[in-house]
Order: sequence, then C-alpha cells, then structure tokens
Amino acid sequence: MATARASIFKEPVYLVDGVRTPVGKFGRSLREVTAVSLAADTIRELVERVGVDKNDIEVAVYGHVIRAGTHMNTAKQAALKAGLREDIEGFNVDMVCASGMAALVKASILVSSGMYSLALAGGMESMSSAPFLAPASIRWGVRLAYRGELGLRDAMVNDGLYDPINMMVMGEEADETAWEYSAEREVLDWIAYESNMRAAKAWDRGHMSRYTIPVRRGGLVLDYDEGIRPDTTIDKLSKLPPVFTPRGPHTAGNSSQLSDGAVSLLVAGEDSVKELGLRPKARIVGWAIAGVNPRRFPVAPVHAIKALLEKLGWRVEDVDFWENNEAFAINSLIMNRDLGVPYEKLNVNGGSIAIGHPLGSTGARLVLQLAYTLEEEQASRGIASICHGLGGAAAIAIERV
Repeated sequence: MATARASIFKEPVYLVDGVRTPVGKFGRSLREVTAVSLAADTIRELVERVGVDKNDIEVAVYGHVIRAGTHMNTAKQAALKAGLREDIEGFNVDMVCASGMAALVKASILVSSGMYSLALAGGMESMSSAPFLAPASIRWGVRLAYRGELGLRDAMVNDGLYDPINMMVMGEEADETAWEYSAEREVLDWIAYESNMRAAKAWDRGHMSRYTIPVRRGGLVLDYDEGIRPDTTIDKLSKLPPVFTPRGPHTAGNSSQLSDGAVSLLVAGEDSVKELGLRPKARIVGWAIAGVNPRRFPVAPVHAIKALLEKLGWRVEDVDFWENNEAFAINSLIMNRDLGVPYEKLNVNGGSIAIGHPLGSTGARLVLQLAYTLEEEQASRGIASICHGLGGAAAIAIERV
C-alpha cells in the first residue's frame, strides 16, 4: 500500500545558488563542530557568493533531525550566527532523512505564495554530537535501580535510525527490502564501488569544490568529503560482513555513512530575480511526497517520482540526470529496476555511500548537486529524491535556467 501526491509551482520559484560543507565522518574531523556552526558557515559564504544584502533574506527553513541538546530553533540560530538580521524568521523541518528536501519544498511554497521574496533553505546535522538521553524518571527521582540500568538511549539511533513502530533499525528493513527484490550482493557492492569512484572523480576534476567550502576551526581544515574511499575495490567490498542481519546483504561498505555536514540554498521568486539581477542555477518546477509501509521505506521514492512525472507530463527518458539518496545500495537498484533509470544517469557524481549522510542535510545536498550537474553537463531537466524513516519519500524536479 502506498500513497503519493505531487504539485507544480504555478508561480516561478528559483534555486539561485547553494553551498555546502564537506561531509565529515562520524567521530572524526568535525566532531567538535556543532550543526549550527556548520550551517552558519554555509550561510555566510552563500550570501557573499550571491551578492545579496543579508537584510533582504526574510526566512530560514532548515532540516535538522537530531536536535536534542542543540538549543531552540537551530534554523534561526544559524541565521543569526551568520550575521543575518535579528528579526529574521526561522523554523526547523523534521522529515527524518528527507528533512533537507522538505525544508526546500516548504521555503519554495512560502516564496511562491508571495509571503516572502528571498528565503534560505537547507539542512544541518552533527551525528557526532548526538547526546545520550536519560529517562524522565530521573527528573522525578530514581528510588532504586535494582539489577538494572538507568536506561540511557542514543539520540542518534532513537531519533534518526530506529523504526519505533516495527522496533527495527533501518538497516534491518533495508535488508528485508533487498530480499524482496532478490538483490544480488554483487550488484549492491558494484553500486557502492561506483559511488566511491564517481565521488572521487568529481572532486578530482573540481566539480565538488564549485559548491563545497572548507571548514576551518583553529588548526583544522577539512576541504574534502572525509568518507570517500577512492582506493576501494569490488574485492574489498565483497569481503565485508553483513552488519544488520545475518543474511545481509547490506554491509558497512554498501550502506550510507554516519556523518556531519550542512547545506544552504537561496530560494527566490521571479520579481526578486529580476529586481536584484540574480542569476539562478535552476527553476524548481514541482515536488511530490509519498508514504509506504515503514518496513519498505526504500521503495517510497519510486511512488513519489511516478506521481511527479505524471503531474509534470514527463517520462523517465525526459529527465537528463537523477539524484536518489543512497541510504543503502538497494535504493539505487530499485530506481533502476522499478523505474528504468539508467545507472549512468543516476548519482553520477557519487552518493551517500561515498559522501556520507548527515540526516537533516542530505536532501538539500542532492538538489544542490543535481543543479550543478545539470550546469556542468549543459543538461535541462533533473529529479532528486530521497526516502525517509517510517516509510516515505520526497522528490523535487528542477530545470536549468
């Protein structure tokens, strides 16, 4: 059972430009840098790069999933720390892995409605900073912990990686979906290998550095996605053991990585584009969301995309490039088998298996990467999509301008 709905923007909405941080590996270079600080870095750079007056930006909408302990309204926090006007409005969006894309959709709707002229959208996540959660019983007094523990929980797992309805981590559900598709381990490992090779080549030829800024803190300089493994091979990947179920087929090598990172995008209406002389990267044409059984979350993008294609009157072959989040390698296999998306048009500059998957920001990264891919390839149309926990997905269609 699945539901999907799509909509087209009747008034033009533009993705002016965007900036992201490099993606840091869990517990590595960026572990001491907060999600808000990462997002503020991208906002400052984006405002300077586009050349808009920072006081003209009216609202900030950011995906952020693991917010426990990060203080209130991290979207507005990031905007203020980046030096934007103190009365800027801001709010967070939580659609689990799709949060960054949902934030872009929400900001685009607000601009399209005429409520705002310029909006920031994006996502942030520091999975390395995720705290442990103590139970509420501590607040009211723990009389006795007899033969037991106080029950600390990992906020990262609890709020971002665990299905509380079926009491399974998402990797277990991804394995189940792989069994449903009779997915061959060899194909999944090849998808992982390609992700790493494509991402490494995108960095080598300068594609990624066009929209990725270094993170500098004291003596730290991170100017490259830390999780990419350019030296991996199919043979190395094939020897990795399953990590979620005894059968697998998903391993640490063909699953997305726990990560830290942030993305900011500037969204504008047509009047602002003309009045401010902006040169947008793309027009945001339409969007869709879908819901499925939580245990089958990897299939959800297919339903969102089908609804979006129907609404737009496009066919699969009308789309030049695709970005679909590599939460697990099975996601790409499903796109190929169920929709007929060629692998040579899918995640052509690498995906989350190589780059990493900071939950709240990846959906925005996909759209940014797609816009720059269309520009680099002189192509016209693209669709970005992403599944999310508890069984759903979001998709956005853009056209290069």
